[in-house]
Amino acid sequence: MYDKLGLKSMLTKAKRRVFFYASISFFFIAAVPILLYSLGYGISRDFKILKTGGIFIQASETGADIFIDSRHKRTSFLGKSGLIKNLVPGTYKVSVTKEGFWDWEKQLEVMSETVTARSALLVPKNPDGKILGTTTPPIKKNKPPYASIKKFWAIPKTEDFIILGDDKKFYRNKELFDIYKIFGTTTAEILRSKKESVFDETFSRVIYWDSGVIDTFWFEDAKKMPEWQKNPFLQVGPNNFMGPIRQVFSYPDWPDWLIATMSNGVWALEMDSSGRQNAFPLYQGKQPNIISLEPDEIIVLDDGNYLEITLPK
Repeated sequence: MYDKLGLKSMLTKAKRRVFFYASISFFFIAAVPILLYSLGYGISRDFKILKTGGIFIQASETGADIFIDSRHKRTSFLGKSGLIKNLVPGTYKVSVTKEGFWDWEKQLEVMSETVTARSALLVPKNPDGKILGTTTPPIKKNKPPYASIKKFWAIPKTEDFIILGDDKKFYRNKELFDIYKIFGTTTAEILRSKKESVFDETFSRVIYWDSGVIDTFWFEDAKKMPEWQKNPFLQVGPNNFMGPIRQVFSYPDWPDWLIATMSNGVWALEMDSSGRQNAFPLYQGKQPNIISLEPDEIIVLDDGNYLEITLPK
């Protein structure tokens, strides 16, 4: 009886010892990721220990939901931004959503000790607007300072113009302008040869298009290009738009976006080509054309009616 009790006691002690050491081992195994996380490290899918990064999203709307793979963060009703930290370097699917708005989606790359930042324009599925009627509303239009010119381009946020005269020379207002020296050969030849072209609102890139494609060229200092842009040449949108492109404008206060009229709609088009270019309808009708663009609204002429559409900001 004693031997049986002694053996049983020894087995119980052995089990306790195994359980104790197993618990210690489990604690250290569990503590390592927590310790690494607290120090700004993470374990990648191939089990490498790497310094983490983050993604910062500035949304155009309060109360938006930000999803980064399986992680979720909601912007407050006072703020419009969200930061998700401790992301192992890699590519993440990012979505910004809000009820009643089109989803903004991208694939964003995270690098060690770096925060990848993006601004997300959320466009309502039913934008605010009103019918102005069939009478032409008072509109301020950019007009060249004098007649007998071949082409002209308004310089954003100024009263100045760049002009291509009938003599095939460029002028800034009425003064001869050496555009080849100031902006370079590529920009000058785009302005000279392309039928449709405008400057963006930062006066850093020229946007040009035909009925099927929109292209842009960054002519400013390459060091000032957006972080996401790697090449001065950039094509906007899918290869095949829904119908011919009629007009293209810079989106006010959103330098990475354009507004274009094509087919039966007015569209907001994202230029940021990293991970996906978003495109959202601002208005859909028959064959709309923009006749006025202001910081907060556009006036559209469609099927004989003038409409005022509020721009999401």
